[in-house]
Amino acid sequence: MNAASYFHNYRLLATVGALYVAQGIPLGLAMETLPTLLRRDGVSLTGIAFLPLVGLPWIVKFLWAPFVDNHWSRRIGKRRSWIIPMQATVFLCLAAVAILGIGEATTPIAIALFALASLASATQDTATDGLGAENFEGAMLVRANAVQVGGTMIGFFIGGAGCLILAGMLGRQAALAAMALIVLSGLVLILLWREPAPAAQSTTRPEHASLSRFVRRPGAVSVLAIALLTAVTASSVFGLSKLFLIDRGWALEAIGQIGMIGGVVTVVVGCGGGAWLVRRMGIARVLLLSLGLSCAGACLWIMQASAILPVERHIALVAILLGSAGSGGASVAAMTLAMRFAARARQAGTDMTVVQSSRDLGEIGTSATVTAIAGVAGYSSGFAFSIVAAIAAVFVILSFRRNDALRQLADEASDGEEWSPRLNPD
Repeated sequence: MNAASYFHNYRLLATVGALYVAQGIPLGLAMETLPTLLRRDGVSLTGIAFLPLVGLPWIVKFLWAPFVDNHWSRRIGKRRSWIIPMQATVFLCLAAVAILGIGEATTPIAIALFALASLASATQDTATDGLGAENFEGAMLVRANAVQVGGTMIGFFIGGAGCLILAGMLGRQAALAAMALIVLSGLVLILLWREPAPAAQSTTRPEHASLSRFVRRPGAVSVLAIALLTAVTASSVFGLSKLFLIDRGWALEAIGQIGMIGGVVTVVVGCGGGAWLVRRMGIARVLLLSLGLSCAGACLWIMQASAILPVERHIALVAILLGSAGSGGASVAAMTLAMRFAARARQAGTDMTVVQSSRDLGEIGTSATVTAIAGVAGYSSGFAFSIVAAIAAVFVILSFRRNDALRQLADEASDGEEWSPRLNPD
């Protein structure tokens, strides 16, 4: 591959990464920043338990994913036709929240704007997933999955822990304005990038994408189960741990700082290390290792919530680090499995969206569920939810050996494979 091709390909990878970062920010704001700020303002746990449901569009986006796959403008590009307007919508929503601020009087409007931003970013995710699945393969596919998971997590942590740090230092409105500017940068990058001209693409349309085509494929249920259960394992701890620390008197800046440390570990150690390990150990082994790390972190939170261990910075930090490394590794492994699965059909956007919806159901539904559980039965019960999900995931992973298609996908080696973008996916 010559230098010009390398530049083009890695520019595309960087653009995809920026899009995933921008998509993760609204989720971080809705699932972590907004509940934490309202908890600081005195709202009860049961009163904020519903807030993560702002991310509901991410759970049900599979319903309109075939429409996104099937309808687009050849002049603008198959994926840019959806990415550009959706990214612009997210920016406008966040800019409006930054102008209004988050307070008792503006909370209903802010929630509505976050819901609209969530709908737009969820729709955009279908197009971005399709862009990745159609243009990467071989060893580069694993790296692209690391960018996908890492980028979304970076955005989530920026919108969550990062926004909390800025809110503590600069005020809530300034922090929200910074979030809007980051989203704007992603919009600029996709505006500057050009998809292949129609002449470079196939002149015939493929069989129309549909949900039934995904469901009929062998192994689809197991792929969905892994996506769901790995997300539940991580989400049972991340958001709830911040509410736990708020109730123990921690400052917003301190919670944001420890959250950002966890974010760095998630991306660098979890996603980066997970991608490296997947190429050498296979998906199944990386999933098992990562789930073990997540369980160890959950146990530390349970012991702190039960007063077996003191709630001190170094103990909380170790718990965060274990959970973050486990979450990142499991996410990369699960999404590599999903993207390999999706790449074998001609509806990559729809297939990846169904899998991602399963993950989002795990993240958003669990966040609301464990918050409600903590409000009724205490924080220990909420943290224990993570361990239950991890055990269920282990049983699904062990079932891979009974499915030839999944066994091949999970054990497939990536080292030494060449990569070139597939500019002719249709």
